Amino acid sequence: MIAALDGATLARHSQPLPRKDNCYVSYWFRNKLVPLVGGGLLLALSSALPARAASFPPELQFRSLSTPRVTVHYHQGLEALAREAAALATEILEAHERRYGRRVGRVQIVLVDVEDDPNGFATPLPYPLVHIRAVAPRGNDDFGNYEDWLRYVLTHELAHIVHLDEARGLLAAGRKVFGRAPFLFPNASTPTWMVEGLATEEETGATSFGRGRNPDARMVLRMAALEGGFLREDQAVGALDRWPAGQASYLFGEAFLDDLSERLGPQTLPELARVHAGRVIPYLDDLTARKVTGKSFHALWREWTARTRAEFEQEAARIEARGLTPSRALTDRGIRQAGARFSPDGAHIAYTSRTLTRLRALRVMTRDGRGDRKVTDRNGGTSLSWTPDGRTLVYDESERHRIFSVRSDLRAVEVATGRVRRLTRGARAKEPDVSPDGRTIVFVLQKADRSELGLVDLDGSRLRELTRSEAGTQWSGPRFGPRGDAVAASRWTSGGWLDIVRVDPRDGAVIELTHDRAKDVEPAWTPDGGQVVFRSDRDGVSNLYAVRLADRVLRRVTNVLGGAFTPDVAPDGAQVVFADYGARGYDLRVMAFDASSLAEADPFVDPYPPPRPAPPPATVADRPYRPFPTMRPRFWSPYFTLGDETRLGIVTGGLDPLVRHAWGADLQGGSQTRRLGFRGFYQYDRFRPTFLLTLQDDSDPAGDAGVDRTREVTLRASLPVRRSLRSSQAVSLAWRRSRETVSGIADPTRLDLGGLEAAWSLSTVKAYPYSISPIDGYGLRLAALKEAPGLGSEVSLVKATADARAYVRLFGESDTLALRLGGGTTFGRPSFRRSYAIGGFPDGSLFDVIQTNHSVLRGYPQNGGALRDRFTGRRFVNANVEYRFPLGYPQRGWRSVPVFVRHLHGAVFADAGHAWTGELHWGDVKTSAGLAVGTDVVIGHVLPLTGVIGLARGLADGGETTVYVRLGLAY
Repeated sequence: MIAALDGATLARHSQPLPRKDNCYVSYWFRNKLVPLVGGGLLLALSSALPARAASFPPELQFRSLSTPRVTVHYHQGLEALAREAAALATEILEAHERRYGRRVGRVQIVLVDVEDDPNGFATPLPYPLVHIRAVAPRGNDDFGNYEDWLRYVLTHELAHIVHLDEARGLLAAGRKVFGRAPFLFPNASTPTWMVEGLATEEETGATSFGRGRNPDARMVLRMAALEGGFLREDQAVGALDRWPAGQASYLFGEAFLDDLSERLGPQTLPELARVHAGRVIPYLDDLTARKVTGKSFHALWREWTARTRAEFEQEAARIEARGLTPSRALTDRGIRQAGARFSPDGAHIAYTSRTLTRLRALRVMTRDGRGDRKVTDRNGGTSLSWTPDGRTLVYDESERHRIFSVRSDLRAVEVATGRVRRLTRGARAKEPDVSPDGRTIVFVLQKADRSELGLVDLDGSRLRELTRSEAGTQWSGPRFGPRGDAVAASRWTSGGWLDIVRVDPRDGAVIELTHDRAKDVEPAWTPDGGQVVFRSDRDGVSNLYAVRLADRVLRRVTNVLGGAFTPDVAPDGAQVVFADYGARGYDLRVMAFDASSLAEADPFVDPYPPPRPAPPPATVADRPYRPFPTMRPRFWSPYFTLGDETRLGIVTGGLDPLVRHAWGADLQGGSQTRRLGFRGFYQYDRFRPTFLLTLQDDSDPAGDAGVDRTREVTLRASLPVRRSLRSSQAVSLAWRRSRETVSGIADPTRLDLGGLEAAWSLSTVKAYPYSISPIDGYGLRLAALKEAPGLGSEVSLVKATADARAYVRLFGESDTLALRLGGGTTFGRPSFRRSYAIGGFPDGSLFDVIQTNHSVLRGYPQNGGALRDRFTGRRFVNANVEYRFPLGYPQRGWRSVPVFVRHLHGAVFADAGHAWTGELHWGDVKTSAGLAVGTDVVIGHVLPLTGVIGLARGLADGGETTVYVRLGLAY
């Protein structure tokens, strides 16, 4: 994935979010398809799939066009971009193949415009597949400058395709037998700094810019080296939570691999990929490094670290010799405190705060940094603007639009009360600034192929475009001049010309104030309107400069060691507030400012290669999108499981490029039952309801040579009712028909069940990078199951359950009180007295009509064990209280061993539960208490796991002292 540095998802919500950071290439490969290597996980995969709830907005109509090497799938409005992408992808793919000596098959490329932030991802499974968002960077984000978005993103993602697709020796032979089985892609098991660093290195070498040439990417390494936070090879991985989070693998990985290429030659990376592609045993990365370079990655990283620190110390000495700009700190949180704006009277400063433990928030403090308080949370962005009366802040925020898209819109919040109102809906509006007369807002209006400057009245009415730009043009940071007769903004144009311009708010006429390929962004006016202060990386470090409108003379404002960002000039012109970068992230500082005493800036020397000419767009005929040719099985994976019997099986699956259709099948046989079993699923995700069909024909030993055979079919429809980036609400309807028979014994049995389940769920639960548990919000689920002869069941009854959970932040930033209350009841068939069970941990769904266990009741045998009559009934109630607290944040692994320890945590808890028939007697309620310790780890570079070991004591009859080990938190 080509995630922007500012895109690290610092709030990991419980509902699906745009996967834009802290995850990387091959999202589908790693998180959706790898589980297919184990047949036991096949149905777990199918149960996870409905969370997508329509892969793309249902109203999109897709078409496809093909060159001999790639097929591009696109929807209405993107044909011109799709034709450019088809031609570029063919050129770039063939260049990567020549460099790496690997030819891949046809690449499927999906081009969509459903989110307002740029991104892409790639996976080699089940076939080479790339997804690209049409929206391009604006130049003021952490992608930095670029010559062309499609070239940039395709170069990165197709490098992933060629790198991850490679297999040699026995693994290549294995593909001739097993097809594209997930275990035959050895380069996908390398550390994330190798996977993402290699693609970022190729992105840099094959384009004019790239993150390897971006001064702000170099800034991250420089300050980490100077302030003692330089990452080791076990830390520069996608699992890292602390700054710079998931982007560490891109930036540190690219710099490390670039150093290898410079010292050992340009063929070093292709040779590392080639050698590792023949490793039958995964994770032997140091052996690969020794064979290619003569040293382990650990030794190479250590040597590179020493050289890099020495180089940055020399660079710091040169910067300091020019005299560092004196400034005073206003914040010390790190991560990202940015976008500061003085209030109209100059008494207060509003800004945006991002941390590792809370949602991004708008905050306000006095000019000297006192009285810092939160005004409201925001989903994204850093831009904001005061209204002239100082009572309201206008800002942009991403939000789900019509459930399936994510669009940016404008909002206004009252500073005194925190009351928020929406100004636009689905407008794709970003980076607002309010005019001096308070009547108009200027903002960036995002489109699929470009952006424009737009205007809207303060009440959200009369939205109109101000500029008329060529395709590809990107605008950012518009700011009204102090008299309202001019707008300063940054404009990106093809080839990497990223300049400060003056725009007439009456007719959109544009006058350039700078003209070069430096990154000139984030303009702010001086109070007299005579100069514009802005950020530029023209000297290799992001510093502040000022351009005088009268003669276009450029003057230096700051000389900092890290970087200076998002400036604003005080209304009296005496101070500038800006975000200063350090190893912990960005913090606000304020400096004295005298526009008349600024020294003239040095001339800009362009260090970037010239842009490459674009190939002519593809002219082939397009056709309607056809999903089924891509859905044929591309692999089969053998597996075995150990348990009551040994099982051997094979599993396969497939999906189409738009993920509208997904299927999997598992065929297995048991050593004792001597029967073939089958499990499979098919998901249809074209329209608003997601449909999931699962099939099962399984057999288990039943004792005395008996066989317990279960045949089941389930059809489920899941419908999102409301969905935002902070909450989700959905309903589902499922029909299940099953038959369980026990044969081969003296008294064979058969049970037919057929039921219809309806459920409604609501969740506002949230967690953050340093969260050891869900920490904010609540969840509620109501469900009812109807079993009836008309549905194929031998029983006629209704089971209903409710489950409520709440997570309350307590004393610190990461400890939480986790609360859960659940219950259920049964209607009909009075003789049916064992609907529910309690004891141990949950082990059944509502469709498990007999002894459904939804409870968490530690300190007792599972489902009551030998005393199950006391632990079952027609009704149940269950309550849990758990105080969870952090024990540490190691954020470490060991060398290239694929285990990364994120968090350590502890808990003390109390459980209560009871299942009964007839009247409830509170004296019969079972209670328990205990404590637990756990850890959050990432295994194999990609698989997050929570492991817990606990000690529980049941305090009622049947209770026992139990040591338990489990994966995942209790709830």
